[in-house]
Amino acid sequence: MAKAKQKAATNDISKLAVIYARYSSHNQTEQSIEGQLAAGHRYADLKGYTVVHEYIDRAMTGRNDNRDDFQKMLSDTSKKQFGAIIVWKVDRFGRNREEITFNKYRCKKNGVRVEYVAENLPDSPEGVILESVLEGMAEYYSLQLSQNVQRGLLESAKKHQVIGGNVPLGLMMDAHKKYVPDPKTAPTVKLIFDMYAEGSTTSEIINHLNSIGMRTKAGKPFTKSSLTTVLKNEKYIGVYKYKDIIRDEGVIPPIVDKEIFYKVQELLKVNRRMPSHKWSYSDYILTDKLFCGKCGTAMVGESGFGKMGVKYSYYICAKRRKDKTCDKKPVRQEWIEEIVLQRVQGILQNEELLEFIAENTWQYYLAQDESMEKLKGLQTELDKVEKSAANLMKAIEAGIFNDMTKARMDELDDQRAVIKKAMAEIEIEKGFKLTKDHILYFLEQFKKLDYKDRDCQRRLIDVFVNSIFVYDDKLRIAFNFGGSDSTITLNEVDKADRGEGFVCCASCPARQASETL
Repeated sequence: MAKAKQKAATNDISKLAVIYARYSSHNQTEQSIEGQLAAGHRYADLKGYTVVHEYIDRAMTGRNDNRDDFQKMLSDTSKKQFGAIIVWKVDRFGRNREEITFNKYRCKKNGVRVEYVAENLPDSPEGVILESVLEGMAEYYSLQLSQNVQRGLLESAKKHQVIGGNVPLGLMMDAHKKYVPDPKTAPTVKLIFDMYAEGSTTSEIINHLNSIGMRTKAGKPFTKSSLTTVLKNEKYIGVYKYKDIIRDEGVIPPIVDKEIFYKVQELLKVNRRMPSHKWSYSDYILTDKLFCGKCGTAMVGESGFGKMGVKYSYYICAKRRKDKTCDKKPVRQEWIEEIVLQRVQGILQNEELLEFIAENTWQYYLAQDESMEKLKGLQTELDKVEKSAANLMKAIEAGIFNDMTKARMDELDDQRAVIKKAMAEIEIEKGFKLTKDHILYFLEQFKKLDYKDRDCQRRLIDVFVNSIFVYDDKLRIAFNFGGSDSTITLNEVDKADRGEGFVCCASCPARQASETL
């Protein structure tokens, strides 16, 4: 029976507390953590709380709340396993009003109080004002601290010192915190530049370095990314940089000759611009959208050279290409892509149509929002668990208490915690609702794209076009919003082929519902 009473007591979540402690890496020590924890436990004893857990972040900054244990604690508030968080001062819960307010709101929403050891805040209107003042002071202190740190970093940069221990491969830090060549790894850097300048590819350099056991600054095998980082680093020719404020030349002992360094920079530009030897799948932006009007098979990209050596690119029926069972002629890539892109641009210029798309997309979104149904289902499950727990408590009160009843109570407690956590997460998600204005804003952004850019063209096709069927006398385009198909006749196609103006009304097409937007 005593165990039953103890179990019932622990169900009073309001008396269960956790302690959060952290220290800033700027001016505090490990002892400050232990001091905060000791003070937190004394506070809990005075309040009659039972401390069930300690969350600790060591050597973390208070400039933001990206702290592992802090984030875990905020997440755990939804589990309904404690009713109070004990912290030393307001500034431990964030360093600006927005962070502190949001973090406390998240706790409050989950039924968890935030209490401060070193700041007595009465539960009254005056306490609310006082807390607001303290939050403002914490924000001011944080900004002051940040400015002091930035000033210190700038002073170090003016002395050309290493900042934040960031020393690249081939260099090391001397007793005065200055960059100097590292005799062990500087030859590796020089080898990389020499090989690239002599015409070796990045793959060849990477394979060679890894084969002879060379490693990056982090001790890992070289990759394309780590190699490119080395090839672009101006420190190797003596240049010291700090943000966009300082750029001083000749202050670091060079590892690489300037002539070789600048030759490598030019080669990097040239190699980046060089086209691939083969036409890739992504070169054809209508892939997976374009279909043969005769047999319904997908049309795929293909390129070839004419008698004069001119390269031509086509979309060809896959059946015609593979087994010659379809007689649909290939269509020129540039020609058909231009027609489809102009059609899409017509949609973007039609404000009434954009409004129609936004409205239908939003209505679909609302129809798909199952959060209320999920909450109802979870509430039903929770009611069942609570009913079972109540029945079990009656049995315990009647004197039936053994290992089986204890195990069942533990099981019900676990189920209750899981269900409440799921409900809390849904409630949080409900606070961030998509609106029609969000969708309309998203659509309007397409007007600002560079329509000549290949990636932008591909994005337009992916978002707006559902399918294109190519016949001998027409094209039929279906867009990703409700309506009927849009058909372009051969006469219109001929005009587009001759380079004449191609203007179309984009108010009718499509087969696919707007959910794909």
